[in-house]
Amino acid sequence: MKDKKLKLKKVAIVAKGHAKEAKSIIQDLTKWLDERGIKHALESVLATRVGTGASFSLDKMPKDADMFIVLGGDGTLLSVVRAMRSRQVPILGVNLGSLGFLTDVALKDLYETLEKIVDGDVSIEHRSLLTAELERKGEVILTERVLNDAVITKGAIARIIEVSVDVDHQFVAIIRADGLIVSTPTGSTAYSLAAGGPIIHPKLETMILTPICPHTLAYRPVVIPDRSIVTLTLRGDPGEVYITFDGQVSELLEPGDIIRVRKSRNAVKLVSVRDKNYFRVLRQKLRWAERPRERRSKTPPTP
Repeated sequence: MKDKKLKLKKVAIVAKGHAKEAKSIIQDLTKWLDERGIKHALESVLATRVGTGASFSLDKMPKDADMFIVLGGDGTLLSVVRAMRSRQVPILGVNLGSLGFLTDVALKDLYETLEKIVDGDVSIEHRSLLTAELERKGEVILTERVLNDAVITKGAIARIIEVSVDVDHQFVAIIRADGLIVSTPTGSTAYSLAAGGPIIHPKLETMILTPICPHTLAYRPVVIPDRSIVTLTLRGDPGEVYITFDGQVSELLEPGDIIRVRKSRNAVKLVSVRDKNYFRVLRQKLRWAERPRERRSKTPPTP
């Protein structure tokens, strides 16, 4: 979905706290914004480090911001998404790390991208969210929204876990594995990919169920419609088992706990330049275009 123009009157800025270059980057960025009459507010920890500007805390986000600029990695952006709750403010992710599928704007392209935003030459990508509920003894004790994934995984000394999987009240299987990932298309390039799951284009309306190191090789990742309701029930007494949401927050599970996952009514808005190509991003991030370097032998070849 594309917006004709994103009008910037005020932006909120969040940066990876321990990034060495954050201070100088923020000073240059705020100067650029000031020159164009765009107001700005800095996340409180960042404002203290820089020593200037209006500030806000993540648990009390500014309501008048037209866009969030997030400098860091995907984890930093996921923390902002979690703090937004049901709000849907466009986010521009600027990558200060090495990978970053969500923070896909390189630092060197920041001001060129901002110029395009001011000129209206951008699009807004709507990324689907999942809502996960943890039910214990008939009572919902925790509800979280995730952009990437909800992961059930064992602790360091736990045994193989057993999770009963139902989709739309239809029994699928009892998965015996180190864990299980329920991810969005956006999350298909995160933990799910590392566990052998497929890459799903973010425009597809799906969920992915990916077992982690399954006890039986016949258990494979499954792609289902995102209008489905996935019900996961922890069986047996597997020791320490956790449910983790977007790598941001975890909860220790008990035998018999039920996790229900469904598509959220809300979505995340990511700012993207119009010439962005998803497959180009995959080539760059996963280095598909690179060829293995030929190793030169120090000894002459054998005749």
